[in-house]
Amino acid sequence: MGLFNFKFKYTRAQLEIFRFSFCLLAPVAVMYYIGTDTDKKLNVPGFWPDPATLNQIPKEPYEIKAELARMKKERLEKRLRLEKKIQEEFGLDLEEEKEKIRRDLALKKG
Repeated sequence: MGLFNFKFKYTRAQLEIFRFSFCLLAPVAVMYYIGTDTDKKLNVPGFWPDPATLNQIPKEPYEIKAELARMKKERLEKRLRLEKKIQEEFGLDLEEEKEKIRRDLALKKG
């Protein structure tokens, strides 16, 4: 006769205890597995951008003034570039158009 030659039957109580312990311990085991060494398991290289490439918010007053000056300069350069493009492509004189709009607004007010 072999060593494991006996027949073993589960009773209903043993089955319920097994089901209860499985339902209780399976989520705990999954959470434990996920929770340990997450840097190795769930790491996606290059997901977060390099902090050096992000916009740096100015915090000091002189930095804020310098940033505002840079933004105004960019806006003025863009406006001048667009005005030049309009004059070249459509042949419109922007000063005349501005005067027409001012006159129209003055007539509507008065």
